[in-house]
Amino acid sequence: MSDYEIIKNFVRKEMKFDKGGHGYNHAFRVFVNAQKIAKHEKCNEKIVLTAALVHDCIDKKLFQDVDRQISKIKEFLTSINFSAESINEILYIITHISWSHGIDANLDNINAVIVRDADRLDGIGAIGIVRAVEYGGNVGREFYDPENIGSDGKFGKTTNSTLSLFYDRLFLVKDKVYTKTAKKIAKKRDKFMKIFLEEFYKELP
Repeated sequence: MSDYEIIKNFVRKEMKFDKGGHGYNHAFRVFVNAQKIAKHEKCNEKIVLTAALVHDCIDKKLFQDVDRQISKIKEFLTSINFSAESINEILYIITHISWSHGIDANLDNINAVIVRDADRLDGIGAIGIVRAVEYGGNVGREFYDPENIGSDGKFGKTTNSTLSLFYDRLFLVKDKVYTKTAKKIAKKRDKFMKIFLEEFYKELP
């Protein structure tokens, strides 16, 4: 069994309870996105792909004890013969790429940039729409609030709704990825989200 299969099994176990769009399927898609980007960048592919797989195993939305999760990842990677240097870089990446660290937060190296781009791509497009709805439902959030809709029948006001997420975050992603490959993918996915919302507004009573 390859290291990646072992890592995938670890992530499956850690994320098996997630019902809000951050589980193993998300991790695997980020892994695939990272592969696509890494082909065109000078990077350490093993670090990039490993970090892509384990990046949400420390998400504070999912785990109460983040320090424990960090220790668990460190112990796991040590057990499959990752060097201390590689582990430290993977931990740096997964603790610095979340949106909460800042939309334009500076990252130390291209490995981290690739993983962040790969993760952000999975938040937009058709997959992004599904994940937004999944997460909203998981936390009891309505897709839209009547206050969202302006007099012109389009988005007018931010509320605690999934619709607001599109305008407050998802439509920003196209301009907040940094590798050439990610920019190309993001442009297409952003266009699809706009088409989706155009139809959504048409169907509103």
